[in-house]
Amino acid sequence: MDHDRIAVIDFGGQYAHLIANKIRRMHVLAEIRQPEDPVSAYRDCKGIVISGSAALSSHGDDAGFDPAFLDLESPVLGLCFGHQQIARHYGGRIEHTQREYGFTRLRVQGCSPLLQGLGPDEIVWMSHGDSVTELPEGFEEIGTSIDADGTPHRNAAIANERLRRYGFQFHPEVDDTEHGEAMLHNFVFRICGCTPSWTMDRYLAEQLECIRNTAGDKGVFLLASGGVDSTVCAALIGRAIGPEKLHLLHVDNGLMRKNESRNVIAEFERVDLDRNLHFVDASDTFLRALMG
Repeated sequence: MDHDRIAVIDFGGQYAHLIANKIRRMHVLAEIRQPEDPVSAYRDCKGIVISGSAALSSHGDDAGFDPAFLDLESPVLGLCFGHQQIARHYGGRIEHTQREYGFTRLRVQGCSPLLQGLGPDEIVWMSHGDSVTELPEGFEEIGTSIDADGTPHRNAAIANERLRRYGFQFHPEVDDTEHGEAMLHNFVFRICGCTPSWTMDRYLAEQLECIRNTAGDKGVFLLASGGVDSTVCAALIGRAIGPEKLHLLHVDNGLMRKNESRNVIAEFERVDLDRNLHFVDASDTFLRALMG
């Protein structure tokens, strides 16, 4: 089954995974993408979120970022670093300013659908040293942050409703932003028009069916390190086509933790994935190659 999907561009792992997790909890499929992904990766997406980053836009840390997806019609929401990238792309000005960190009061302005249903003042979480000091043409300020001493910090939330381009200087994906989920909800449903049809249970069933269709009557060979990725992959393949058709190879490369390979083998045996389980101790080969 096809689901509406939101792409989350990963400029910082902790941010991207938090954003994707919050969107998936809304029963919408969120897929994490890399900055170097081709624009074709976004063509079927109902919306795009640009994550935060430890990088500084004002210092040119955005080198290598391909903004071609901004020419698509899909709505785009930039968070922190992503907020600055949107402003810069459309002609705004980014400057390195006084660092703003921690709980901050956001004063909502206007009536953007992105902030619909929120109060006039919202508690948000800031963490940045760069700021949008001059808005691009066609953008408007829809939120100003207010420091503890009452000093306003302009352009904390911006929007171009015609282009459906939005930016938050703060982080709505963290629990410290009190109504951050409502903000993301507005983007996903009010602006992107997503249908909440995706669940992890349904996703699991779809992936099992995909594995069956791909493998057909053939067996599958899998290198199994014993880490999370390969172990989950082995479990899914074994469930999809049967453990007798799954051939696993675990290699001890000499750099494993104490008894790790023994524990990996025991775990595959415990979950009945040892029908065609092979183990090679290649410690000497790897360590000789690394000598010196």
